[in-house]
Amino acid sequence: MRIERLILQGFKSFGERTCLEFGPGIHGIVGPNGSGKSNLVEALRWVVGARARELRGEEALSLLFHGAEGRAPSGFAEVSLELGGERRVALSRRLERDGHSEVRISGRPGTLRQVEQVLWGTGLTRGGYAVVGQGEVGQILQAGPEVLLGYLEEAAGLRAVAQASQAARERLGQAALERAQRSQELEEQKALLAEKARQAEAAQRAEALAARVLLLRRSLLAARIREAEREAEAAAHRSRELRAEQEAIRERLRSLEAAKQKAQEAQEAAQAALAEALRQAEGLVAELRLVEQEQAALGHLLKRIAREQAEAQAQRTRLQGLQPPQPPQAPEPDPARLQEDERRLDELRRSILAEERRLEAGRQAYERYLQARAAYQARQQAYEEEQARRAALEEERARLEALLLAHQERLEHLRQREKALRSGLEEHRQKERRLRSEAQAALAEARRLEALLRSGSDLAEGPRQVRAAGIPGLIGVVADLLQVPAGLELALEVALGARMQWVLTEDEKAAKAAIELLKRRGGRATFLPRTLLKPPRERSSSLAHFPGVVGVAREQVALPACPEALPVLLGDTLLLENLEAALALARLNPQHPRLVTLEGELLESSGALTGGRVQRGGQMLALRRRCQEAQAEAQRLEAEAQRLEAACRALQDELVGLGLAELVRQEAELLSELKAVQSSLVRLEPAPPPQAPEAVAAPDPTPLQALRQEYEALHLQAAQQRELVLAWQRYHEDVERYAQAQREQRRIEARLAELGQEEAGLLQRLAELEERRASLQEARAALDLGPLEQKLQAARQQSRRLAEEETRLLARMNQVLADLEALHLTQARREAAVETLQQELSTLPPGPVEEGQPRSLARALAEAEAALAALGPVNHLAQAEYARLKEEVERLEAALKEAEAVVQRLEGELREIESAYRERLEEAYTRFKERFAHYARALLDAEAGLERSPRGLELVLRPAGKRTVSLNLLSMGERTMGALAFLFALSEIGEGRGGLPIAVLDEVDAPLDEANIERFCRFLKQFKGQTQFILVTHQKRTMEACDALYGVTAERGVSRVYSIKQEEWVG
Repeated sequence: MRIERLILQGFKSFGERTCLEFGPGIHGIVGPNGSGKSNLVEALRWVVGARARELRGEEALSLLFHGAEGRAPSGFAEVSLELGGERRVALSRRLERDGHSEVRISGRPGTLRQVEQVLWGTGLTRGGYAVVGQGEVGQILQAGPEVLLGYLEEAAGLRAVAQASQAARERLGQAALERAQRSQELEEQKALLAEKARQAEAAQRAEALAARVLLLRRSLLAARIREAEREAEAAAHRSRELRAEQEAIRERLRSLEAAKQKAQEAQEAAQAALAEALRQAEGLVAELRLVEQEQAALGHLLKRIAREQAEAQAQRTRLQGLQPPQPPQAPEPDPARLQEDERRLDELRRSILAEERRLEAGRQAYERYLQARAAYQARQQAYEEEQARRAALEEERARLEALLLAHQERLEHLRQREKALRSGLEEHRQKERRLRSEAQAALAEARRLEALLRSGSDLAEGPRQVRAAGIPGLIGVVADLLQVPAGLELALEVALGARMQWVLTEDEKAAKAAIELLKRRGGRATFLPRTLLKPPRERSSSLAHFPGVVGVAREQVALPACPEALPVLLGDTLLLENLEAALALARLNPQHPRLVTLEGELLESSGALTGGRVQRGGQMLALRRRCQEAQAEAQRLEAEAQRLEAACRALQDELVGLGLAELVRQEAELLSELKAVQSSLVRLEPAPPPQAPEAVAAPDPTPLQALRQEYEALHLQAAQQRELVLAWQRYHEDVERYAQAQREQRRIEARLAELGQEEAGLLQRLAELEERRASLQEARAALDLGPLEQKLQAARQQSRRLAEEETRLLARMNQVLADLEALHLTQARREAAVETLQQELSTLPPGPVEEGQPRSLARALAEAEAALAALGPVNHLAQAEYARLKEEVERLEAALKEAEAVVQRLEGELREIESAYRERLEEAYTRFKERFAHYARALLDAEAGLERSPRGLELVLRPAGKRTVSLNLLSMGERTMGALAFLFALSEIGEGRGGLPIAVLDEVDAPLDEANIERFCRFLKQFKGQTQFILVTHQKRTMEACDALYGVTAERGVSRVYSIKQEEWVG
């Protein structure tokens, strides 16, 4: 592949469209300093992928033509490169002033990555060895081991293999990551599958328990129906028994009433007979006592006539002491009233019987009402319970719907959040990859610049030798220590001049040691010991405010390692914006200090003015600042990438913490619960409320009780009246006896008077009295009051026994009525319960029932319900989810096996690629080692060595007659020739070994002497058949070796290219 054409427009100093044609052989580009020769090389490097910072530019827009005298700035920069040979390629790169850029490959849009792939094997890729910029030839040998290995890979055609190996590693890493992700996903799905298996088992258990609960509920309802029916039948049977007992009691009460009437009559007759007998007995007793008294009196009169008056007086006194009988406290009853009471008692008996019949009818109606009311209450209770269950289900449905809605809203929010997190995660990852790529590029640039600075190629031999020696007390070279703001590099380099390469030391001892070293090794340097510094003189800075003055030079820079050296290095030098400002200040102030402009003009205090184009002006300090900036940029980008990586981990953790799977499971559970509640509501169809029966008042036993109380009171009153009649009869008898005693007292008094007269007749009277007393005793004995009293007592006991039996029967009747009422209520409740239980049973699906007692069935039902409740919320969709997850696990297992197969295949491919890479690299390394040694002897008469290291390639070069092998100690010419030997050796290690196809060398012959230039030219002619050379040179001998020349000039700030005929440059 050869360069056929290079076209520029708007690139740096080339404001016009410029076309350079190249054929085989050697092409030279010549021209004065500052004309734009190096811009052609930089245009070539830019079109193949270089960045602005690599082309002496701070930013991309610095590559655009900024205008000149009479010419406006260009709105774009465009460079096209046409390559020919076995395959033709046209590359172009365009940059707009608004920052938009475009890359095209053979007319089609492309990327810099594709450009690099197209140029593999040509050395023209970014950072390739085919283009050697100004001052870079000596740095080739001092490049890092990785860079040298990259050169060897490029020349051997292994860049594609290395890229393929890297791509295979990336694919392998991606495949391994995918395998790990799938493995992790498989583990998660397996864990979820195990959970779903447990849920499915719980669902099956719940199903079995639900079926068992349904069977037990059906069985329990059937058993309770049977039990209620038995209890209702038992209550009916007991009611019939109690009604029969009630009828028997009523019959007995009627018979008792008749018996009581007869007993009452017998008691009244016995009481009347006893009263009559008592009356007669009392009369006989009184008469007998009178007879006995009379006998006693007569006996006394007869026995003692003298004492008869005393005895009579005593008798009279005794009779006088008798108290008149007291009447009963109650008035004497009226016989008519007694008859009225008896008539009222008969009326009350009839009223009580009628009231009992009415009360019985009321009781039966009330019992029917109670049965209807019990049935209504049971139906009402069942209706209320159904309404309560329905209301509870409605409330549960509303709660579940609200909960499901909130859950779905939260789930949707979390899904949106997951989507946003994944988008943010992908964006962060892309940014992280881009930042790491940029950080690697910045780090590579920093390492390249650091290697370049470490080589000391821009330092003189003396300072470079001293810096590498590591002498104690050595502070460093001024150029390495000085910190200069952007834009002031050129002015500071001009202001410092040779002081840039002064060496600062801690004391004169270190300076002496360094001078001794240079005497032994060669070279010369200026040293500035810190101990010999003199304090700066105080000078006026009044000129610092002059128009156009930037400031005092020493105040614009920093020298942290030795700030006190700044006055010695820069003195009072002033920085000015341009030459006009410097000249104006000099004219106004003849005693002015040194003046330096930003463009590099120097006006000495003596009036001497130095100006013009400075070769690589400002690059020495700019290169060091760029190195520091590249390192800082790499650290910043790496820190930003690490921050993004941490943010990615945080986003990943937040993604894991969202718990979407758990929320989806909860949503399914809520849907299942809602469906169950809705099904229950469908089963509970609304029914009309039961109608209450017409109220019937409870029968009022008060009238009957009042009648009975009135009857009992009247009956008691009648008995009391009869007792009172007897008491008044006894009173009348006592009154009669009292009157008789009074008469007897008068008689005794008369008798006392007549006693004397009647003494003869006393004996006769005494005999009569004795007879009378005997007759009275016989009459008294004939009365016999004991049987009458016994008969009365028996009559009273019979009445009392009949009353007690009646009381017991009435109490039993009341108990029977209460029991009947309770039994009727129980029967009504049981019948209502049977109806309710049958209705509840009808709501259950039909099926078999288990036999058993309600208590055991209820206990079994409670145990089954407790076991079902112990299961907690059950996912009834778990079986379907388990089957789906099982398929997903099987799919993931297959995917994991596929991923493992991909990893194994990629590992095999990587081993094959790396094996092929190692074999070809070993072959190329052997060939290159041989040819490098050959060209080193031919060009430099030096011994060259090449060693493999873990980092890459290590070069060893020992010129003839020298013992050193350190590349840093070689002269610039020796490093240049060694680098050329390196390039020529690379040209012979390709697959066809057809030589280096292209070599673009910018002033690589500048440090060579005549003999080395002649040797260099000889090799150019030797290789021009296989290599296309494009040289930027100032050397005449090199021009003479060229087959074609282009001249570059700068006219009014615009570079132009002219083709020079051979006779013109030869002549």
